[in-house]
Amino acid sequence: MTNEQLVAQYAATRSAATLDQIVRRNQRLLHHVLKRFASADEPYEDLVQVANLGLIKAVQRFDPERGVKFSTYAVPVIEGEVRHHLRDSLLLRQPRWVKKVYGQIEEAVGTLTRQLGRQPQLSEIAESLNITEAGILEVLNLYARIDLHGLDELPAEGDALATADRHEVRALRRTSFALPIEDRIVLYEALDKLSGFERKLIYLLFFREFTQGEVASALGMTQKKVSRESIRALSRLKALMTRKVF
Repeated sequence: MTNEQLVAQYAATRSAATLDQIVRRNQRLLHHVLKRFASADEPYEDLVQVANLGLIKAVQRFDPERGVKFSTYAVPVIEGEVRHHLRDSLLLRQPRWVKKVYGQIEEAVGTLTRQLGRQPQLSEIAESLNITEAGILEVLNLYARIDLHGLDELPAEGDALATADRHEVRALRRTSFALPIEDRIVLYEALDKLSGFERKLIYLLFFREFTQGEVASALGMTQKKVSRESIRALSRLKALMTRKVF
């Protein structure tokens, strides 16, 4: 049976065995598509799984009325699935501060759009977030570049497009009782280098403002241990900081 006949049979029966047969007989096509991603910084086995997901989607969406061969239709579907996976992987590897600032930008755009009844200008977004226009653009341009690479040419490992330049992201003005964005970024970067336990201690004590007794109860340890471990975590955090912010 041809691919087209098997896909038609699957469409009529939704047979798992038929779907498995289609997937197995099209592995050569799948590996042919993956040759285009030879420079991707991802395990090949992971890309094979993603490509197989794209192949299954192609089977489920194929319309024989379009008059094209299944393989012709499947290639761009598989390729698109791999590109979206690589794009999402690049986004997930971004530092916490980049994702946080991007989320704040998205939220501000939504809020300002509702308030103004139009898309906000860059200056309005910057004013709302107390971040310079250059800083807003640095983060937005990073995401735009990743989107473009997800659809066109993927950046090589270690490419300058890998992340945003934190030195471009600065506060418009100083405010009382709050760290400016550039100091918060340094703090976030240092926090990311701590162990999960150390981050949890600092988060509970200084972000949630738990007492040492409350932290001890939440983590199932003595207050004395909380005190000792928090001093150790803060000492390590300060050692990791490249500039003094407190």
